[in-house]
Amino acid sequence: MKDSIAKGVSNLTLILYSSGSGTMGVNGVIFGAWVLFFYNQVLGLSSVLASLAIGISLIFDAISDPLVGAWSDRLKSKLGRRHPFIYLSIFPLALGFYFLFSEPASLDQDYLFWRLLILVVLIRISLTFYETPRAALGPELTKDYDRRNFVNAWAYAIAIFGSIILSFAMYKFFLIETDDFKGDMAFLNPEAYKYLGIFAALLIVIFGLISSLSTHRFIPELHQPQVKTTFSTKKLLEEILECFSNRSWLAMLISGCFYGLNIGISSGVGTYINKYFWQWTPDVLALFPLVTGIATIFGAILATSLAKGREKRNVCITVFSINILTSPIPYLLRLLDPYTELSLFPDNGSNLIWWILISYTAIEDMLRAMGFVLVISMIFDIVEDSQIKTGRRDEGIFMAGPGLIQKVLSGLGIFILGFVLQYIGFDPEITNLQDENIPINQLVIFQIIIQPLLTLAATFCLFFYTISRNSHSGVVDELGYKN
Repeated sequence: MKDSIAKGVSNLTLILYSSGSGTMGVNGVIFGAWVLFFYNQVLGLSSVLASLAIGISLIFDAISDPLVGAWSDRLKSKLGRRHPFIYLSIFPLALGFYFLFSEPASLDQDYLFWRLLILVVLIRISLTFYETPRAALGPELTKDYDRRNFVNAWAYAIAIFGSIILSFAMYKFFLIETDDFKGDMAFLNPEAYKYLGIFAALLIVIFGLISSLSTHRFIPELHQPQVKTTFSTKKLLEEILECFSNRSWLAMLISGCFYGLNIGISSGVGTYINKYFWQWTPDVLALFPLVTGIATIFGAILATSLAKGREKRNVCITVFSINILTSPIPYLLRLLDPYTELSLFPDNGSNLIWWILISYTAIEDMLRAMGFVLVISMIFDIVEDSQIKTGRRDEGIFMAGPGLIQKVLSGLGIFILGFVLQYIGFDPEITNLQDENIPINQLVIFQIIIQPLLTLAATFCLFFYTISRNSHSGVVDELGYKN
């Protein structure tokens, strides 16, 4: 069997294909930073009810992600295995984000809960139909060990680019101060979130269409299932279980869940920390997404260079280990500052603290980008490792993992965070800074404990990934693919 399109897919095509990851960047910003804050702090929905609605949606993910992945692996159609799902999901996904932030008909707790639950489930299902088949195209477009790093570096960079655009627009143009919402109270202006929903929907359509149309001409050359068989739930479940018995895949899946939970909590905490701990105003934060986004893109590209000729797993472990040591530093210094005679950290509102924190955030995001680019590339390599044992290409099932991780990132983390906020007594009606100090300090302590622990657990799992450069090359040769 020959890889008929390996040399026909240019780097430009791979970059255009990778632009579809911009949708995941938009999704990450929306669920990581704004959904819980909007429904809890702006609309007044209980943090427990808000997190419960988001948590329930994860049940649909747990069921739909592997099923849609397996379905797209086995679909035979004129549009191939993947494209029908992608085209079908783009506009429902965009509409879901638009209505998520549109003005509610009522502020009643029950109404807001059901509204949030229905919209989040719609978004989750649409995102599954979009991202799982779209991501599964990657391993088909190239089977080269290092070129897969190139694809994923661009995918991660464009995901960050999407988050940069949305975040910058939110801070710079949407969260503007008015007579009713001055200073950091601009975060509570409901008008800003309407524009956030509209702009997010527009970006979803742009990224989705560019990615799907760029690979449309390759449909006749992409892999097709050999035989169209009658659907059997039992057989499908058996094949899914067979895929999940792959040791390297299990290691990546468990590791990804720890990382996803970590970043989900961190992203959700971020907006609260910005407003209440560092006491930023939106205009001060406007450049953060731009500067840190550039650092992230640099990290994604740097990962490709560092991994050239090296084992992906070893580079990943090194990068994430550094991240464990550096992540709590500014929070610890700020919390300890009142208890020491020396000044450990600059005062809030000073120019120096702005430069320190934007540099710190850029370095942290760069390290995470380097790691995650290689993580996804490592999952690509599992496809052939499984194929040599099962005789099937199950990209859809294996690539359902990254999509599920992204949604765990923005879902389960927020679900847990909602209960943490309720436990420490974070009241949506807080307006006095003295009232904020105790709960925000407790929230930061929770963050600096849970983040390194989750990163450590995730990094430990990577030691159980067994695919090396040499073993992958041998499998690709044995399958008869061109590298």
